Amino acid sequence: MSFPSIVLHELILAIIVVLILVLLLIITVLGYSFYSYRILHNRHTWRQIIEYKIMETIVGSDGNDEQNREFSRYLKESSFRVLFLEILVDSGRKFSGAAKKAIDGLFFDFKLEDEAWRRLRQRKAYLVAGGIQELAEMNIEAAIPEIKAKLKDDRALVYQEAQYAMVTFLGYEGLEFLTHFDKPLSDWQQLRLLSSIHHIPELSDVQVYTWLKSTNDSVVIFTLRLIRKFRLMAFYPAIYALLDHVATSVRVQAIRTMQAIENSATIGQFITCFDQQPIEVKLEILKSMKVARSKESEDFLKKQLLDHPETSIKISAAEVLVVLGEEQYLREISQRTDTYDELIQIIKHALQEKKC
Repeated sequence: MSFPSIVLHELILAIIVVLILVLLLIITVLGYSFYSYRILHNRHTWRQIIEYKIMETIVGSDGNDEQNREFSRYLKESSFRVLFLEILVDSGRKFSGAAKKAIDGLFFDFKLEDEAWRRLRQRKAYLVAGGIQELAEMNIEAAIPEIKAKLKDDRALVYQEAQYAMVTFLGYEGLEFLTHFDKPLSDWQQLRLLSSIHHIPELSDVQVYTWLKSTNDSVVIFTLRLIRKFRLMAFYPAIYALLDHVATSVRVQAIRTMQAIENSATIGQFITCFDQQPIEVKLEILKSMKVARSKESEDFLKKQLLDHPETSIKISAAEVLVVLGEEQYLREISQRTDTYDELIQIIKHALQEKKC
């Protein structure tokens, strides 16, 4: 009859084991929390030291020998060097002129190029992207072949940073990757690329026409934005042809680009193609007419206000008519006895918007 004592003994052992495991878990959590706190504390302290060093460099003060020795001691810590590199890259984008040159000098004074190369050759995407970013910021042209190879990387973080770096290095010529690019080009990435292109060389027409015919809609949209930025009038006929494009988003961008580089035929072309367009494109055409302020569109707009079945089109047409100075016409329509309530409200809204 010793079974109960054996069961009790095993239960006590089990409780002890559980308590030990709980204690170990608590110790682990506390240890990790303390470790995380130290990392955050170190980064905060290091950031202040680094930012002070950058400030000293920009204003032309080298600091005293003791400060320089202390900074050199910090640089022996790999985490400090990585943070220093990140902050330098961020600072380099915020400054220009003499300040930018001073910041660039720090890259080479402290031999941070080696750190950037090491990051470029890591496996983790964020490290590779960081290496690309840093080498581009330091304008290390020797890195171009390796960065160009990263354009084919499957990871978006890597190939997007490689795209931006190629344009940073080469300008317009860095957009060569677009010819065979089959992944989405995000709006943010398009903005980054456009901001880095400051001129388009002569004899680039063939390349631009190729991009306009791309099967990648985002490449076509980027090209339309590029044409808008540089007012490339020669591409107007090709842009007009895109109003038959299968993607509504491309048609919308084509309308915006036509308006940006408009000529005497633009309003007439908008009117001609209007009925064949989806609602989003029709609204974009009306927005463009509002910007153009062309009297040529008056009769067309009056027809849309009175006859179009979509309320959103009526509203936009009324707003453009107000911009064209047709307030009296709108008041007369609203006061007619045969005008239905919805149209009266649309006209009142448009007139009220004008007052605001």
